[in-house]
Amino acid sequence: MDWQISSEEVLRVARALIRVRSVREAPQPDAPFGLSVRKAFDAFFAEATRLGLTRQHDDSGYAAEVEIGQGDEIVGVLVHLDVVAEGDGWTVPPYAGTVQGGRLFGRGATDDKGPAAAALIALAAVAAQGPKLRRRVRLIAGGDEESYWQCMEHYLQHRERPQVGFTPDGDFPLVHGEKGGLSLRLERPAQVPQRYAIEAGQQPNVVPDHARIELAQPMSPDAVLETAKELGVQVVPDLDEPKRVFDVVGEAAHASQPEQGVNAIREAHRLFGRNLHDPLLDLLIADDYGEALGIASQDDRLGRLTANLGVIRHDATGTKAWIDIRYPLAIEADEIVERLRRKLAPFGVAVTVEFQAAPHWVPPDDSLVTTLLGVYRRHTDDPTPPLVIGGLTYARTLGHAVAFGPLFPGRKDVAHQADESVSVADLELAARIYADAILALAT
Repeated sequence: MDWQISSEEVLRVARALIRVRSVREAPQPDAPFGLSVRKAFDAFFAEATRLGLTRQHDDSGYAAEVEIGQGDEIVGVLVHLDVVAEGDGWTVPPYAGTVQGGRLFGRGATDDKGPAAAALIALAAVAAQGPKLRRRVRLIAGGDEESYWQCMEHYLQHRERPQVGFTPDGDFPLVHGEKGGLSLRLERPAQVPQRYAIEAGQQPNVVPDHARIELAQPMSPDAVLETAKELGVQVVPDLDEPKRVFDVVGEAAHASQPEQGVNAIREAHRLFGRNLHDPLLDLLIADDYGEALGIASQDDRLGRLTANLGVIRHDATGTKAWIDIRYPLAIEADEIVERLRRKLAPFGVAVTVEFQAAPHWVPPDDSLVTTLLGVYRRHTDDPTPPLVIGGLTYARTLGHAVAFGPLFPGRKDVAHQADESVSVADLELAARIYADAILALAT
């Protein structure tokens, strides 16, 4: 259909959502993920109301729901309004919704507030222009996707489960396979002697772009800078303690693609490793694929396991570290955890599972896959086959669901990075694709 969708309208909604810094915080009444996420839900409901979408449901601050259509069955469109912290290195304000050169900048522009805006605009267009639907269509916005997915756990316990659906939180043409996910906390007692302290990372699912290291024994700043230059490491001596405290710079990336970032913990280890004498850190930062840890695995459907050391806190009280693991169908989560416990036991490390999600796979000949591929190809003439990714999306919570955009082939994935941005034209096109997808699944 010729949907009445404009880039200006998509931008308005996306900017309203981006301007809320919806990073998970301490729980409050009716705000289990903090007041900032609550404000993002409020903004979402306000934009839905402005667009004429008044069938709304607030799932006690866990998720926000907007619905259209009639029928016993439900098509679910799943988005999330929480974001990872902004991190360092931005050249524009991360929560202003700046538009430059045809791109919308801001934390959440691609993950997942821009796509949420496109989906909301698409839903409003179908409600206003589309034929009568034989299924209800429910746009569900979660608030804890970047942490522990308690939002969808609560929602699916208290609301009807959609029979089929998609999430605009992946890639076009379509993602029909996703690796499993594990977030593990590692804890080790204090070490004697205490040769260093390090603090890096905010969330396990982000490649850390900054590490602050404090050495027990002073080093010449000039010597450190000279070595850093030889190794290609970016380091800045602290102004107050330039012989002992150093800030090491990396490059953030999504944990599912650690090779696209530069892990600041690894960079600190490259620069100072010989002074640290810490075999545990040697092991944790050795590679991105779990080889040194003894958990490497891969298969033909979902590819290679990845392991991201995303957070570390090491000082005189001991060591705490968090690892984000994405794994294929060839290995079970329990086997990964058991291997890690055996490998790390000699270091006195306790391993705790904080989050776990099994791999997700929808066969490429499934009707959902073929239907959505048909919609996408009518808009783009792009023959790219469906994809598998290391990212975790809400598609796995429904079972019969896939990730569908917003990232078009050939576009760089800048989710979780500084200056996160999305093409405004791409967002408008995505909204048109989502409107046709909703129509195809609900009529």
